[in-house]
Amino acid sequence: MSWEGKGYGAGWNRGGASAPVGRNPFSSAPQGPGQQGQVGVPDEASTGPTLGKGSELQRIYNMPPSMGHDGGVNCMAMGDGKVYSGGRDEKLFVWQPGQTPNGFELAQDCPPITMGSSVTSLCWEENSKWLFCGLWSGEIRGFCKAPIKEERLQGHRRSVASLLVHSGVLISGSNDGTVRLWTCNPQTGGFQSHGNPLTNPSGPVNCMKMMNDSLWVGGHNGITVFDLTTLQPKGTLPAQHQVTGLAECQGFMLATYRNGEIKILDASGSEIFSRPPAGEHTSNTAVEMMMHPITNKPMVLCGQQFGYITAYDLPEFRPRGSFCCKDRSDTKAILDAKSGGMFLTAGFHGDIMVWQWGAPGGQAGQGTGVSPFAPAAGGMVASSPFAPGGMA
Repeated sequence: MSWEGKGYGAGWNRGGASAPVGRNPFSSAPQGPGQQGQVGVPDEASTGPTLGKGSELQRIYNMPPSMGHDGGVNCMAMGDGKVYSGGRDEKLFVWQPGQTPNGFELAQDCPPITMGSSVTSLCWEENSKWLFCGLWSGEIRGFCKAPIKEERLQGHRRSVASLLVHSGVLISGSNDGTVRLWTCNPQTGGFQSHGNPLTNPSGPVNCMKMMNDSLWVGGHNGITVFDLTTLQPKGTLPAQHQVTGLAECQGFMLATYRNGEIKILDASGSEIFSRPPAGEHTSNTAVEMMMHPITNKPMVLCGQQFGYITAYDLPEFRPRGSFCCKDRSDTKAILDAKSGGMFLTAGFHGDIMVWQWGAPGGQAGQGTGVSPFAPAAGGMVASSPFAPGGMA
């Protein structure tokens, strides 16, 4: 497949039928007779066993109700050994993971930062040490660690649903149906808008992901891929249901849809695998890729309404099992800690939990040392997570 001609490969169209769809592209097993073209027939119809007490999955930390957000958590990010969480309460929290005599915990690193609007997306950029926060108001606030500075980027008219950094350029996607590019100003060291916003043909933006130097944008009406050289859309794959998440794996793009459907697309945009809603998996609210610490194979974790998560083994796409974080608290964010099979979850009721795959006694945290940033004094309100004692 290619993007030649009109810019649409065989999988990209304006509403016509997609290319023939085969089995899971990650699976190396040969297809048996009659399997060719069977769309969305998962290895198991259910969502696997219930991962409760005694299973391979342990919940190693449950944030007390007296801590954290006063309301739903919308997003999480990890950087510099810390966890950042943004919520509907218009607060940004900074958490330091570590071990105590009682086990693993998340300790509040500084007072919560009032953002003035619900925090809808977060992005940590490791090279430049910038933390970007997308807000419901359309504003983007940035905090730099070294040197300590802050930015307020304005341009979007509605919620900033997704943020990422590619080649030093901040890319933001919004519910106003546009994608904006922000480049570094060498004179000020801050960021400034680059050119005109890109109109997303697939509607209000929910998620974005980079693959092969192309920007994949999931919207209310499908997926659009932009060529970042020309800043033009290569094509759009329409959808009846909102795209809620994108995750890249082994040169393929996995897309989750609000109705519980999961699709895998190749680099040209051709749909080559589809798993329809099945069993209890009839919604998608969050998605994350991670490696299983024992099998050393990739997994995809799909968060759902009412607090459920289903884990699927790749390449087989076989359900490893399902579990509930907090009853009736929609799973809003899943974050791979990239340490000892640990991951974090956050929900609509403000719940934040830490989980770990494998046998007990594995590595349990990014570090237990003293925070490299001294916490602000008690009772003070920080203006930046990197500015000890700062005032709002």
